[in-house]
Amino acid sequence: MTAFIVRRLMQAVLVVFAVTTVVFFLIRVSGDPASLGVSLDENRTPEEIQEEYQQIRKEMGLDRHLLIQYGLFWKRTLQGDFGYSFRYGIPTVKLISERLPNSLRLGLAALFIGLILGLPLGILAALNRGSILDNIATSVAVFGIVVPQFWLGIMLIILFSVELGLLPTSGTGSWKHIILPAFTLSTGLTATVARMARSGMLEALNQDYIRTAYAKGLSQRIVILRHALRNSSISIITVVISSLPHLIGTVVVVEVVFAWPGVGNLMAQAVANRDYPVVFADVILFGTVTVLAFLVMDLLYAVVDPRIRHS
Repeated sequence: MTAFIVRRLMQAVLVVFAVTTVVFFLIRVSGDPASLGVSLDENRTPEEIQEEYQQIRKEMGLDRHLLIQYGLFWKRTLQGDFGYSFRYGIPTVKLISERLPNSLRLGLAALFIGLILGLPLGILAALNRGSILDNIATSVAVFGIVVPQFWLGIMLIILFSVELGLLPTSGTGSWKHIILPAFTLSTGLTATVARMARSGMLEALNQDYIRTAYAKGLSQRIVILRHALRNSSISIITVVISSLPHLIGTVVVVEVVFAWPGVGNLMAQAVANRDYPVVFADVILFGTVTVLAFLVMDLLYAVVDPRIRHS
C-alpha cells in the first residue's frame, strides 16, 4: 500500500507540473498585463505613457526573457512564494486564503446536497423499476446533466430572488446566501449520483446473495443498506470523486453568476485581467485538489473492497 501511495503521489506531482507549465506559456501569449495598468489620460504625452509602461513591465518582471521568467516562477513556487497580485497588490497566497473558505463552504454544501438528493432518488428508482417514480427520477437525472449551470442559476435568481423575494441574489452573509449557489452547483452531481445509484442497485439486487438475505428473513431496509448499497458503493464513490474536476470547473461559473467571493470568482477575474500570479496559484490549487481526489478514490476502493489491496 505504501509503494502504491508513493507511486500515485509522484504521478500527481508530474500532472500538476505539466498542467502548470502549459498554463504558464498559454497565458504568456494571451497578452501583456502591463498595458492594463497604464493610465491613458489624454493630457499625457506618448513618451510619458511609454515610460510608465516600461516601468510597470520591469516591476512585474516581464522585461526578462520568457525562460528566465519561467525559471524564476518555479523557484518562487517551490518556496511557497506565488508573488503579488498585479491587480490587488497584495500577496497571492493571502488573497487566495481569504477566498478559499468560501469556496470550500460552497463545494461541501453542493456535495452534501448531491448525495442527500441523489442517493435516495437512485435507490427509490431501482426499487420501483419501470414505475412512474422511476421515470420521474430518470427525467430529473437527465435534466440535471444537460441543463447549463449558468442558465439554471439565472433562472433561480429570477424566481426565488426577484419574483418571490425569498432568497438573496448574491454575496455572502447568512445561511440563505448559500442555498441558491449550492443547489445550482449540485445539480450535475445529484443527477450523476442518482443514475449510478440506480444502475448499481439494480445490478446488486439481481445477485444471489441478495436473494439469500431475503430468504433468511432479513427486512428490506437491512438488505438494501447493509448488502446492496454497500456492494454498489464502489460505482458511487467513482462517480462522486470523478465529478470533482467538473465540480471545480463549474464552481467558477456559479461563483461568477452569484457574485460569490470564492476562489473560482477570483480566478475568472484574474484571467480577465491577466493577473498571472493569481492564475498560476489557482491552477496549482485546482490541479492539486483534483489529483489528490483521485488518490483518495483509489484508497477508498481498497477500504470498500479488500480484494483491491492485493491486486
